[in-house]
Amino acid sequence: MNIYAVIDTNIIISSLLSRNPNASTKQIIAKIKERVITPMVNEDILEEYLDVLSRSKFSFSQDDIESTMELFSIRSVKYTPECLQHVFIDMNDVIFYETYLMKEDAYLITGNLRHFPAEVRIVSPNDMLQILLLADKASGQILNDAALEYISEEKQAKIQRAMEAMERMHASAIANGIADMSMEEIDEEIRLYREEKRLSLADDVQAVAQGKDYGLDAGV
Repeated sequence: MNIYAVIDTNIIISSLLSRNPNASTKQIIAKIKERVITPMVNEDILEEYLDVLSRSKFSFSQDDIESTMELFSIRSVKYTPECLQHVFIDMNDVIFYETYLMKEDAYLITGNLRHFPAEVRIVSPNDMLQILLLADKASGQILNDAALEYISEEKQAKIQRAMEAMERMHASAIANGIADMSMEEIDEEIRLYREEKRLSLADDVQAVAQGKDYGLDAGV
């Protein structure tokens, strides 16, 4: 059995920062490695993952970040969501929601349910683990076992590097005193990133507009 799910950015960050080896967010990432969960992504989601992981607050090394991103590159399926103009508390969450809508039986896993509509398949990491457990019992399958599909040695090596990188990032979080940040603190850091990105894009648009104006003046 395989579950398709959009993984909110806060799940990834929480999994890296938690001191608890059995934390639900860590288990979600493990399920991705084990091919029980297939992440659904697009370029915007991958960009947010990368940019948030790269924030100075976390002090993760660039090599470890890139290795971690390989896990999602190898394990994920890319979608191009339709722009349905949903209205959210944080409009940056729309891309996650609309990607989740691209597959009828998909899930969206988030550490902050109130940012999304109250829907059966929008779940917390704990909820997702319970769903997997029930599915495991109902089907008689052991979902933790790797699927019997061929994976090249190169891909296996990349996945192993990703998991080792995540261990180093976790150790770095403890050393830097940011381990066990609450989900609210993590979401605040994501909000700051999104606001900085919005302002940067606004500055770029303004610069282009001013450049066009200068060009018109120069041509007179």
